[in-house]
Amino acid sequence: MSGYPYGNPAGDYPAPYATGNSAYPPYPAYPPPPIPMYANNQPFASPYGMPTPQMSSYDNYLAPSYGGNQTSGNPYDYGRGNDYQSLPPPGGQMPSPMLNQPPQQYGDYGNSQYQPPYSQATASSLPGGLYPNIQSPATQSNYAGGATAPSYQPQQQTFYPEEQPSISLASLEQYRGTIFPVSNFNIDADCQAFVQAMKGAGTNEKALIDIIVNRSNAQRQQIKHQYKSMYGTDLVKQISGETSGNFKETISALFDTPANFDAWSIHQALTASKEGTLREILLTRTNSEIRGIVESYKRTFNKDLEKEISKHVRGTDFKRILISAVQANRDELSPQQIQQARQMGIESVIDRNRARQDADALYKAGAGKIGTDEKTFNAIFAQRNYYQLRAIFEEYQKKHHTDISKVIQSEFSGDIKDAYLVLITCIRDRPSFFAERIHKAVVGLGTNDSTLIRVIVTRSEIDLVQIKERYQQMYKHSLTQDVSGDTSGDYKRILLSIIK
Repeated sequence: MSGYPYGNPAGDYPAPYATGNSAYPPYPAYPPPPIPMYANNQPFASPYGMPTPQMSSYDNYLAPSYGGNQTSGNPYDYGRGNDYQSLPPPGGQMPSPMLNQPPQQYGDYGNSQYQPPYSQATASSLPGGLYPNIQSPATQSNYAGGATAPSYQPQQQTFYPEEQPSISLASLEQYRGTIFPVSNFNIDADCQAFVQAMKGAGTNEKALIDIIVNRSNAQRQQIKHQYKSMYGTDLVKQISGETSGNFKETISALFDTPANFDAWSIHQALTASKEGTLREILLTRTNSEIRGIVESYKRTFNKDLEKEISKHVRGTDFKRILISAVQANRDELSPQQIQQARQMGIESVIDRNRARQDADALYKAGAGKIGTDEKTFNAIFAQRNYYQLRAIFEEYQKKHHTDISKVIQSEFSGDIKDAYLVLITCIRDRPSFFAERIHKAVVGLGTNDSTLIRVIVTRSEIDLVQIKERYQQMYKHSLTQDVSGDTSGDYKRILLSIIK
């Protein structure tokens, strides 16, 4: 158990990327969803069922700024619900062209801890793309003991978080989470349900779980604020007093904002030298999410994250790629480019000439010379968007007949080698990386509960559906089976309720 405290205020989440072949199959010419305007007057495709309430005091969650040939990702979506209705089934979604293609060939990962993303079996097709603006009717869920829907609240917060940008990219990649905003969201009823679930002797844990896992993160933030307004009590602290262990930690993570939870996880990783956690978070989040993490880290710990990385991280090259990541300056697709990619295919937003130039630069910095020019690798891997990097890897393979993963293994070692392999895996198929992270957390003696909780919670509104599929393909048994075998009690029940 990692001892995660009961939350902090504010933040946003990560982004996923699908499998792909060199041809970048075109996306169907479906009309793109409308792009709303947000507080900073920048457009961004809403990743949640409907826009989250915005308040003038909330200026920490701005829509990301993008440049040309850039990629954005959106891992979490939010919405509403009423009368304790359970998660509505996804609907109105278009077929998944990327996942219907044969899997991309991967180079040998050798002795590295990172294995090829998934078996050579074709990934199963999905029922549709993640268009968060499309809602399906919710079905009513039953609360044990007749309790009303409860809500959880980590710390006092006077604003509601905006949609997280990773979900827009998830929609482009046809990824889906298992948690959606519940329709007809009745915040007062949820608050009353929490009171009923914790009333008298004992706690109705089933009622707590049923409400919490069927509300999006944005809805949970609203419930926290409303609960304190109604009853003058911090909901998360109250629930923490009624629960314990990994169950309490999971509930706290669900009630915290994505940026705060990531900031706390990074702080723990820096203190305990957990390089895998640093790679998992800092190398997979979008610019907007990274900015939220940096702000939350400063606000929560009164420390500068970049300086903390310089102080605690060993290895010049590994430190360099992490410091590059916290600059939040990677090229990302603009909202217009995301729409273009949906209508005309990913190739329409890729600069092939630049990809060839970067592939040649990587060759000259590595295999084409004695020694390695680490700075060139860092500059390209840290700045190009994921789709452009995928094209660079393809051009390198075409011209030099070597998979980029083999190049990394021959030119680097230690933490920086693993960092580049994480990026390569995520660029080619992000759910595969997170499936592997979960597998490593549950195999062998003992369970890495912190990693298990973090990955399942942070991916629950982005791409957990695809992570489950990859897990089955890679390890020949289901994620539900492995999690069920390594957990117990209410902790087991809440994780399985998220995984669905």
